[in-house]
Amino acid sequence: MSNITATEVVLPGRVEPAGLTVTDRELPPPGAGDALVRMEATGVSFAEQQMRRGKYYDQPPFPFVPGLVIVCTVLSFV
Repeated sequence: MSNITATEVVLPGRVEPAGLTVTDRELPPPGAGDALVRMEATGVSFAEQQMRRGKYYDQPPFPFVPGLVIVCTVLSFV
């Protein structure tokens, strides 16, 4: 597989929803134990809203791509 790209909604820091950024980036090929998925849908959970405000316990450091719950199709599994 080559030229695998992802469109990501990035949470750059404590921002209002309008401050989220949308970026495209090339992904490395899947490695051993990885799955390549096509995301069909995602929601915005209470936890992610708290993360956007910087108030969630043990959240990842900014910037990050939220996505706790997704609906996807598995394209390949290595």
